[in-house]
Formats: sequence, structure tokens, C-alpha cells
Amino acid sequence: MKKFVLFVMLMMGVVSVSAQRWSLTPEMGMMAVKRGGNVYINEQKPTWNTRWKVGVGVEFAVRPDRFSLKSGLYYTQRGYSRHSILFGSVYPTTDDQSKPTFNESYYKTNRHFLQVPLMANLSFRLAENVRLNLAAGPYVAYSVGDKNIGKYNEYTPGYSGGYGSYGFNYYGGNGGYLYGDGWIGQSFSYESRTHDNPFDWGLSFQAGLEIGSCVMSVGYDASLGKEYDYDSVDLKYHTFSLSVGYKFKLGK
Repeated sequence: MKKFVLFVMLMMGVVSVSAQRWSLTPEMGMMAVKRGGNVYINEQKPTWNTRWKVGVGVEFAVRPDRFSLKSGLYYTQRGYSRHSILFGSVYPTTDDQSKPTFNESYYKTNRHFLQVPLMANLSFRLAENVRLNLAAGPYVAYSVGDKNIGKYNEYTPGYSGGYGSYGFNYYGGNGGYLYGDGWIGQSFSYESRTHDNPFDWGLSFQAGLEIGSCVMSVGYDASLGKEYDYDSVDLKYHTFSLSVGYKFKLGK
């Protein structure tokens, strides 16, 4: 009986020490996301877009106050918008004369991810109750849904308005007609939800200040996963984040 009691007390001590090495950090913040890769001809260069980040971080202190492993579950967003204008195409008319045209296209996508990082973290004491954390490692993510919006406008020369108006009409199609002085245009638009390749992966880097139990972190994610089946593995997105949180140490 005494041996059993001693064994139980020993196990409780081990569990207590192990629990003291764990901590949970609820976080929320903002992200700046920019599309990577090549830019197609006649397209504007990718711009930075604002997104949200929220989740709970988990940390295990391998060597307290020196080295730890970080993970967690986060909701993140990625996406981009694409705008292009093409001049110089021709539009055949009924009188066998070609008229110059131009077209404009716009596309926007927003992807919603659940992301799990696994990072090695180094901790440095700067002052009393102030620490600097530097972390790096891979991440995996799963998209819970993608929303796409597309618009396309095509314009041909003509005239509308007033008595005796004329222009160059289209045949077929499922858009609406847009009329303006000197140009007649047709517009198409659509909205869809897709789930082509839901898995994403990449590299995460993070630097943060820990003041008491308050945490402020700056991070960078390099997204490398394929967005569809025949896509290539390359840098898809640059993601910078700024988040704040509060660390709860367990076992105390």
C-alpha cells in the first residue's frame, strides 16, 4: 500500500511539473497579404490586402525561459484581386470594317483557412518580466471555403443617345448592354464558391515581446501550396501579421 501511495505521489509530481511547462495564448490581429508569383501581361501589379487572424497558441517549454515548441490553431485569410485592361483588339462589323475595341477584366478571390504552425522558439530576457521571442518553422492549413468574384467589360466604338442613334450590337451572350458617348459595351459578371485544392503549406517566422503575461507578435508566412490540381509549388502569398494576446500558464 505504501508503495502504491508513493507511486501515485510521484506521478502527480511528474504531471504537475509537466503541466507547468505548457501555456495557452489566445490571440487576435490583422494581416497584410500580397499575391506572389508572376504578373501577367496587361495586369496591374499585386497590391497589399487587409485580412484577419484569430486563434489560440499552444507552447511547451522544453527548456524553461530558453527554448520551447509552439503550435496552435488559427483562422487566417488569403486572397488577391486582379485587374487588367487590353487595348488593340478588333471587332468585325456588318459592313466588313474592323473597329478597334478594348476590354477590362476584374477578378477577386478570398480564401478562409484553419492553420496549424509548428515552430521552434528561442527566448531571451531583456529586462524584469520582459522577454524577446524568436520562432520559425513550417505550417499546414486547410481551406474551409473560397469565394470568387469576376467581372468583364468589352467596349466597341459607336454612338448612342438622341435621335438617329446607332452602334454595334452584340449577338447572344448573357450580360447587359452599357451605352455611352462614343462607345458601346457589354458587361459580364459572376460569383462562385470553390474548393479546388483546400490544402496549403509553407513557412512561418515570428518575433514577439512578452511583457508579463501580455504578448505582442509580428509574423511572416510564405505560402507555397498549390491552389489547384495542375498548379506548381512556388511562392503564392506574402503574409505579414501583427497580433496581441494573453498567455495563460498551466499547472500553477
